[in-house]
Amino acid sequence: MRSDVAEKVLRLRDALETVESVNNQINELRKIFIVVLTVAVATLGIASILWYMWGTAYPQLYIMWGIVIPALIFFPLVYAAHRLDKAAEVKGLYQDWDDKLKEGALGVLAILESLDWDYVEYRVNRARSLYPILLIVDKALWTALLLVFFVVPAYTFLNAFLFNPTGNPWYVLVGSVALAVAIALAITWGEVVDTFRTLWSLDSLLWEVRWLYHEYRKLQT
Repeated sequence: MRSDVAEKVLRLRDALETVESVNNQINELRKIFIVVLTVAVATLGIASILWYMWGTAYPQLYIMWGIVIPALIFFPLVYAAHRLDKAAEVKGLYQDWDDKLKEGALGVLAILESLDWDYVEYRVNRARSLYPILLIVDKALWTALLLVFFVVPAYTFLNAFLFNPTGNPWYVLVGSVALAVAIALAITWGEVVDTFRTLWSLDSLLWEVRWLYHEYRKLQT
């Protein structure tokens, strides 16, 4: 019985860490948008001013756009990927649960009493309702990174040397996007399925753990 209770509590910890990870990434999206927008506006503004003031006198400033445009493509992708990856890390919230579980029933009761059940349910519902948005952003980011760093160069190379070029770039673009989406889904599919399963199975797990909590409280009175 005790091992079964400990297993449920540890499952709850893993699930809550997933919930916190999703919520942290959702919170980070607004910050990423603000930073990327600010950097893009500032960069384009400065570049436009420089071009307006000295572009006619110094035509070589045209090279500047060859730096600005790639930078405005690479920076949002790399920055967003880094920030979301960092936000996904959940450390320290439930690290003491292992030690408390060694105390037996009192440790389990201490763990469950430390939880704000209303807040937990709010965080679970928030993560569950907003996870599709995070999923879309994450897959779009994966697709863009793959397109920029791998798929477009590889697809263009193969098309040029192994197939008959038609001179129409659209089919290369469509094929590249389709290939990038397929690769992104293949890489992240397992994680997506696990997260969905965790979020949508939490109701039953929370019900079981709350029932255990009330039973343990009865034993202590």
